[in-house]
Amino acid sequence: MPQDSLHILRRIARRFALIQRKTWACCTPASEIQCLILTELDGEDGLSIRELADRLGSDPPWISRVVEELRQRGWISRSQDPRDRRFVRIELTSEGRVEAKRLQEVLNAQAESLLESLSPYDRNQLIATLEWLANRLDQELVIPHCSQGGEN
Repeated sequence: MPQDSLHILRRIARRFALIQRKTWACCTPASEIQCLILTELDGEDGLSIRELADRLGSDPPWISRVVEELRQRGWISRSQDPRDRRFVRIELTSEGRVEAKRLQEVLNAQAESLLESLSPYDRNQLIATLEWLANRLDQELVIPHCSQGGEN
C-alpha cells in the first residue's frame, strides 16, 4: 500500500477521534470514557466489566471505577450474573438509556454531516468500505502486535 494511503488512514482515524471528543464535550457532562461506555451499553446491555474493558481497550479496574461514577449518576445499574454470581453485569437505567440515545443522536448527526455531500452511490461505496475496514479492525484487535517487549 502506498505511504500516502497509510498516512491518510491514520489521519482519518485521528481526526475522527478528535471530532468525536469535541462533540462529546459539547453535548454531555459525561467524560469521554463515560460516553464510550454509555454508547457501548446502548448497543448491548448486560456486559461484564471485563467485556467492556476488552471492547474499549482498557483495563477492568479503570472501567470498574468509571462504571461506579456512572452508577452514582443514576445512568447504569450493576447486578450479579444469575448464571455465575462471581460476575457483575452492567445495564443502562432508563435515565442512562435516555442519555445514551441523546448522545447517539448527536454523534450520528455529526457523522451524517460528514457524508451529506456525497452522491448516494459514493455514500454506499464508502459505507461498504468502512464496514469492511471496521470488521478488519475487529479482527486485528485479537492479534498480539507487540514483539519488542511492550504490552500486547
